[in-house]
Amino acid sequence: MRFFMPVFLMLFSLAPLAAPAAPAQARDGGEAAVEAPADPLDAMYRRLARTRDSDEAAAFAKEIDDYLDRSPSATVSLLIEWSDAAEADGRTAAALDFLSEAIALRPDEPAAYRKRAVIHYTHGDLNRAMDDIGSALALEPRDFGGLGLMATILDRTGRPEAALAVWRRYLDFYPADRDVGAYVDNTENDLAGRRL
Repeated sequence: MRFFMPVFLMLFSLAPLAAPAAPAQARDGGEAAVEAPADPLDAMYRRLARTRDSDEAAAFAKEIDDYLDRSPSATVSLLIEWSDAAEADGRTAAALDFLSEAIALRPDEPAAYRKRAVIHYTHGDLNRAMDDIGSALALEPRDFGGLGLMATILDRTGRPEAALAVWRRYLDFYPADRDVGAYVDNTENDLAGRRL
């Protein structure tokens, strides 16, 4: 976050200086075509998938995680902050309540689901953690952090084949994660050995 924020602020402060791009011309009638702005996550995930250097990939992964932990809603962002503070103070019930309120306000955003899943997991409620991470992944299927949590829960509950499939999916988005790559290789070998 320390690296990302100065870069973001620098780009944000230079944005007004950039000349506006000319609208694209439509091929059929010459009228200006309006293009929807690109999803910033798409570019972040493409960069992460292309990167083979593990340190560089870790920085990109952190940038994606930070992005997914934010909400465009000021109210939801505030509720998430309050939840973080409550959890840090050991007030888990309050933390969960704040996140539930955030989800009720914006059920179409993954941030509060992700946070609530982690709290449930940390406190041993694997079923609720799995429900929340499933909701987050339904909204953002590329969330490798969510995939990692889901795979960990599947492994802890005695479903190594299902966990392995989810870890493989994780590597589709974050191929430079050497630890997960080694884990997948070892687990594949272990499972192949059990089948023999």
